[in-house]
Amino acid sequence: MMCNEMKTRLLAALLIFGAPWARAQSTIVYAPGPAFWIPWSFGPSATLDMNQDGAIDFTFSRGPSFCTADIPSSHCEESFCAGTPATNSILNQGNYVASIPPGEWIGNSVPSNMAWSAGSYTYLYTCWDSPRYGTSGVYGSIGEQGEGYLGVRFSAADGFHYGWIFMQGQSIMDWAYETRPHHPIRAGAKPVPVLLTCLSLQRPGYLRMAAETETGKVYQVQVKTSLLDFSWSNLSFALLASGTSTLVDIPMTDPKAFYRVVEAD
Repeated sequence: MMCNEMKTRLLAALLIFGAPWARAQSTIVYAPGPAFWIPWSFGPSATLDMNQDGAIDFTFSRGPSFCTADIPSSHCEESFCAGTPATNSILNQGNYVASIPPGEWIGNSVPSNMAWSAGSYTYLYTCWDSPRYGTSGVYGSIGEQGEGYLGVRFSAADGFHYGWIFMQGQSIMDWAYETRPHHPIRAGAKPVPVLLTCLSLQRPGYLRMAAETETGKVYQVQVKTSLLDFSWSNLSFALLASGTSTLVDIPMTDPKAFYRVVEAD
């Protein structure tokens, strides 16, 4: 069967270029959104369920605001906050959440100027302005930079999982977490699919895939039974590439399945 004679059960993955520091891609669940705003009004919260298990892992809301009438200076502040249940944590730096540089590890060991804060609200950033003096500014590294990665840790049935949340302005853009409990993750790390150059049925019950690879790198085949599934599942073997194209025959045990190949650990 020719490669262009593909059945609807086959899914060709897109080629996505990953950063050189990204590691453990095959065990990371990445959610590209949809992005959402932190509510501007005081009171309601936006919520995030990292692993889609029905439990709210983190909340985002507008914090208290205040203005001084005239003394010591006409000054107004408004803050945005992140909240966690008692079982979950977020990395703080002083009174504000830490901005984790891309590629830095998020795990149990943290820099001396950061700490895990659990079961409480913490400031994301605070905006201030002084109408009297015509000055304004922002507190907190996320606010100063305009964007950044939050380091998070949440509890699941199998233990703690580390992850990152990318925030831009007043929006939560995307997020990811390590599926292996107690394993660190690098800020910004995502699964990195490679290009599938050929999909065909060479023998009954098996799908043959050809993937663009790099010699010496290891790759993982992943599967979904529905594109609506939140995460991909790893098949029970990995592929060590011996050339620029790697062939693999996959037993098709489900009536419908979608496959991709990603860079492995």
